[in-house]
Amino acid sequence: MSEPTGEVPFAAHIELLRLFLAHRGYIVEKIQDLLSARPQPAQYLPDRASLFRHVEDCFFTLPGITAAQLRLRGQLQQAHWASGFRPRDMPEVFNDLIDPGEMMARAFNLWRQTRWPGRSGRLRYAQTLFNLYLLRNLELLVMRLWDAGADSAGDRLSRAQGVLDQLWESSPADQPVLVRDARWLIPVAQSPTTDDLRPYFRVAAQVANSFGEQDRLEIHRAGVAMAGGHLRSQLRHFTMQGTALADPQLMLSTRGSNALDFAMTVQGLVPLLQAYELATQGGEPAARLELADAICQGLSADPQLFVNRLDLLAAYTMIEQLFIVPEQGRAVLTPMGQRHVDLLERYTALIGRVSPALAGDCLHFRPLPGRYSPYGIMFGFSTNISEHMALQTLQAGTVARFSLEDAFTAGDADKLAWVSSWRRLPHISADVQKLYEYPQQFAADMFARVAQALRMRAAGGVENVAARTGRLFIMPHGGAPAGTEPVPELPVEYVISCDPQLVAAQGAQPCEQARLLRDRGEGMYIVSYRTPGGWTAISKDVLTAVLGAGRDARIAGLPEEAAAVLRLMCPGLVEIPARQALGPLPAV
Repeated sequence: MSEPTGEVPFAAHIELLRLFLAHRGYIVEKIQDLLSARPQPAQYLPDRASLFRHVEDCFFTLPGITAAQLRLRGQLQQAHWASGFRPRDMPEVFNDLIDPGEMMARAFNLWRQTRWPGRSGRLRYAQTLFNLYLLRNLELLVMRLWDAGADSAGDRLSRAQGVLDQLWESSPADQPVLVRDARWLIPVAQSPTTDDLRPYFRVAAQVANSFGEQDRLEIHRAGVAMAGGHLRSQLRHFTMQGTALADPQLMLSTRGSNALDFAMTVQGLVPLLQAYELATQGGEPAARLELADAICQGLSADPQLFVNRLDLLAAYTMIEQLFIVPEQGRAVLTPMGQRHVDLLERYTALIGRVSPALAGDCLHFRPLPGRYSPYGIMFGFSTNISEHMALQTLQAGTVARFSLEDAFTAGDADKLAWVSSWRRLPHISADVQKLYEYPQQFAADMFARVAQALRMRAAGGVENVAARTGRLFIMPHGGAPAGTEPVPELPVEYVISCDPQLVAAQGAQPCEQARLLRDRGEGMYIVSYRTPGGWTAISKDVLTAVLGAGRDARIAGLPEEAAAVLRLMCPGLVEIPARQALGPLPAV
């Protein structure tokens, strides 16, 4: 069947990857030649892009490659970026999909500090770089599953899985199988940080409307497990720097800066919770526990928020710029926002019903000394796990029998040794290696928080485990709601502005406009609005620090349109006097 004009030619890319696999030996030899060059730092290390081009040249100078196939070069990456997934430029950290140019640069760095390998060592790493190049293209290719419509997505996924299987079948025995399941490539392809958040929700909706049930569940399981691991890794990073896990400022920071991850976790948890609820009513015990395992990992970054403070969770997952459109003094949910609000409602009902069963099942996942638990994993982006596995091939005699998927299930001492080996490279100091040793106590602490939150919810219900949640009172000119005790004004520490006049009047904390707008795009505010001198916003910190502590606060003089947005952003948490009534609020 021909593909519509203007689409990325999926079938042509499948055939191109199969061509590369058929000529693996030739391409690997050409990559090996690159590795034998012993380049100088000034020539290579500052420019990973040139290294990538050199690796890619080894594929596209293949004898017999057609002109039509040459035109496919770079097409998948350009389509991925054009759809909104262009990685943000982050000079302090590598932020991209698996990149053979980056991984070649890291090998050069290691070899300069130790010794340059002989031909057999170079050939081994050339095989790894070949695998990485094909894996990167498969990650990009699975993001094109929906280009011809939802009905074609399942067939395209099967074809991508076929190429992935062929990649590992053709790979030498001493090469790690980096990812076994093409369904896991979908969340991996979305792991780099981007400036545009809209595409993540678009893909989530596409996943929900395509594939068979088992494929959908596996994609959600992968996404939820990796999001949970990423968020736990943030906590681990801060605890390594001396911040206590119970530090209130750590809670404010992680809750306020993770709107996308929290929202995507909720959206992935809903189908998993639905399947789990059915499994509790009968079915295979192993399937039930597999679902429970993924769900608990998803909850683990902030179990009190995800289990017992659902009134706050809703507001933390709302992203004003994507979910709400102001409209002549009012505000309405966008289709994307309405879908998210609907999922929040379903999540609230589901977690309430299944918490007693989860409280029992989660005990199967308690971290044990001498064994591996995913609660102790640490990575920045999920791509980092594949990078760690790839770098192990720089050392002779290391053969991993585990894949990316295995990092998110518990295991015995062999799996613990595998994870512990990731940063044990000869050029990494002993102090750094010790710093990144598998954190048994941290894993135990992460699990204990999940078990406690579920136990509390199962024992008493959300009404009995959560403190009273305060309310935001929107007043036109100050004062208190009629017939009530005076309500304190919202502390100025939660109001951010680039309006010099407002800051000078001590009505807001100063913030550069570029930073304010970037944080707005990442969902860090409960509301933002224009003022005569710029922009003003209210931080999501107010949700935990004020409302979550049971205190009310008054906001005076908020523009009518902003008040309407705020009410949608914080469902159930905003009180507006009758004379300011803005119409019925959609239920959450």
